[in-house]
Amino acid sequence: MEKNKDYWNKGLPYLEGIEMYHVLPFSPEMGSAILSNRVDYVRITDPVTARKAKATAGITAVDHYQSVIQATWMNNKRQTLSDPRVRRAMHLVLDKPALVDVVKDVAPMMVGGFIYPFSEFATPKEELSKRLGYQADQTASIKEARALMAAAGHPDGIKGLDYMVREIATFKLWSQAIQAMLKEALNIECNLRTVVESVWFDDAASGNFDLAIGAIVSTLLDPSDYFNAWYGKGGPQNYSFWDNKEFQALTAQIDVELDSEKRQDLIRKAEAIMEQDPPLLPISWEKINEVWYNYVKGITAADYFAFTTSSGRIRSGSTRRRHLCA
Repeated sequence: MEKNKDYWNKGLPYLEGIEMYHVLPFSPEMGSAILSNRVDYVRITDPVTARKAKATAGITAVDHYQSVIQATWMNNKRQTLSDPRVRRAMHLVLDKPALVDVVKDVAPMMVGGFIYPFSEFATPKEELSKRLGYQADQTASIKEARALMAAAGHPDGIKGLDYMVREIATFKLWSQAIQAMLKEALNIECNLRTVVESVWFDDAASGNFDLAIGAIVSTLLDPSDYFNAWYGKGGPQNYSFWDNKEFQALTAQIDVELDSEKRQDLIRKAEAIMEQDPPLLPISWEKINEVWYNYVKGITAADYFAFTTSSGRIRSGSTRRRHLCA
């Protein structure tokens, strides 16, 4: 992006230009670019880089919530995975605190269920941590999961599931951990299939998978936005092809209910349905790190809730060209 030398407001713009570089989130390339000052600003960098930046004079590093859930989708078109008991069993045996810990040096994450855990609509963290599937001690969760598998006709487990993995470091780490958790607790065997992003989205849309690990985003914290897009029948990001009639009826009520207490009760009922009949396997919810040199002014991306970059808002105290990674 080049400076408009004929701009009507004299003295502006401050910059000679801006160069944007698009690199993989949380990647070593992004971290080295900012720490070596080859770029002036990065968004969605790894925790190790953020810690080094905080310890370096002249650099600012901040973290904030992001509108992203990391999850595994279960193809409901597959007979085995169409059974809610099987899906709940898989949900129960995922050690979610451990999954957050697995990627702690790669990406900042937090435990959560089917609702943004940092929103006013979410079940409080203290309450959620006592629920089966979220407890630090998994003994009770695994016991119920095995009973569910037996009731569904799979006491000896399931073999040969195709587990599609987006070619990103966090998904590779998680898929291996989840593969081990499912095998150890339920004797569910998965074959990992790592694919590039374009193939992942094509196969997810066409249903060419049994399990698929990835991430999806929303625009708003309000459930009326993402309940429909992520979990609604025919929703654009309902990669599991999940269709729960009771849930769909509740979302229609949630969308029009004006009384906040009544609406919250409806949201709780919808959440309870998803716990028993999971539309996906929640792995974690994303936080992100932003890092920039202090001579870059006007960065306010943390004030906005969205999966965006804020390069257009950056002004510099000097006039040299700015290099941004996002």
